Amino acid sequence: MSDLEFANVVLRGLVAERIEETDHTNIRAYYKGRQINVSRSELNRYRSQKDTIKKQGETDLWMPEYYEHAVQFEGGLRRPFSRMADNISVQSDEGTLISVERASEFFCISLLDVDVLGGGLRRLLSRPFGSGETSVADLFRINTIKVIGVRDAFGRSAARMHELAGAAIFHFAYGKGVPISFTKSWERTNYWLGRKEHESIQFPVRTYNSELISYYNLALASDSLVLGYLALYKILEYFFTSVSEDVLHRKIKDHLASPDFAHTKTKKLRELVKLITAFETRLDEVGALKMVLSTYFEKSDLRNWIEQYQNKNGCYFTENANVFNKETRIDLSENTIINNISSRIYAVRNALVHNKEGEIARFIPYSGQEDVLHKEIQILIYLAEQLIIKTGKDIG
Repeated sequence: MSDLEFANVVLRGLVAERIEETDHTNIRAYYKGRQINVSRSELNRYRSQKDTIKKQGETDLWMPEYYEHAVQFEGGLRRPFSRMADNISVQSDEGTLISVERASEFFCISLLDVDVLGGGLRRLLSRPFGSGETSVADLFRINTIKVIGVRDAFGRSAARMHELAGAAIFHFAYGKGVPISFTKSWERTNYWLGRKEHESIQFPVRTYNSELISYYNLALASDSLVLGYLALYKILEYFFTSVSEDVLHRKIKDHLASPDFAHTKTKKLRELVKLITAFETRLDEVGALKMVLSTYFEKSDLRNWIEQYQNKNGCYFTENANVFNKETRIDLSENTIINNISSRIYAVRNALVHNKEGEIARFIPYSGQEDVLHKEIQILIYLAEQLIIKTGKDIG
């Protein structure tokens, strides 16, 4: 098979207008007005190594002594790659090189060797700029970590090479302050908590608690779902003390207002002390959360929000779901809805905050659990927004 014939087979995922030979150095593909040069040497290298290539997932590539995995930089507007491209690398005394840079031609050729390029990956294709020339390595907006030249036991195992790449990522973060994570899928890997649809707003008729607004803005501005969830949770947590005290004070007032109460009756004083002690003993954080929801929300409003969300996004909250290794669902019936919502929110909060070894319910960053957390955070956004509005003070 000639180089041109092989290029037509291997680059089929691009669906190029045409592919032609140019010189002894390159094969040229035409795609949406762009001229994409494919190195003959990399094309032939891929041809010779294709049978040895193994993939653990859709975003990595391994063959003996070589490993490459797509990565992404974390931190929103902080893009260290643009100013540190030549510095994100480390080399061993034996010559093994680990670097983070643009995806190699070899890696990009492997991505195009498919019948249909997936939507998530096609989204990462660089936008065409006129009819200029570019290399196949610059076709995708992808950065990768490469491990090259491993000649010991690590080089014969894709899993061990991945571990070595992960160790280097930690060293890059430690020594250079560059936050990098493995890209697990070509589908959506980042989430924005702000509204996707604009809503018409009126001129303010209330003022709101500035501390709560600060936490709300922190959640919407954050690139971290974990930080966003905990910031929104703090808005609910803000009312734990006042709501709990209101409930306790009401119980105390009822006791004191009883016709048979007297400060001279030891039995009545003991009952009062017992009431207070029992209340404080039973009141834990999830109990306080239930009180907040019971105080500020009608059950019908909570039910309506969940139903509207599911009508638009598909059934989720009311079906059995595995949320961080814990089966849970929200029953919308009158006697259970607040208990279910409170328990679910608190369980997610604990999975984000706690990380004890051996604990089952844990959130692990960049492990693919972000999609679940993005769904879970939606109900918290609604509750936080409503609390800010409901506790505002009317102007005038």
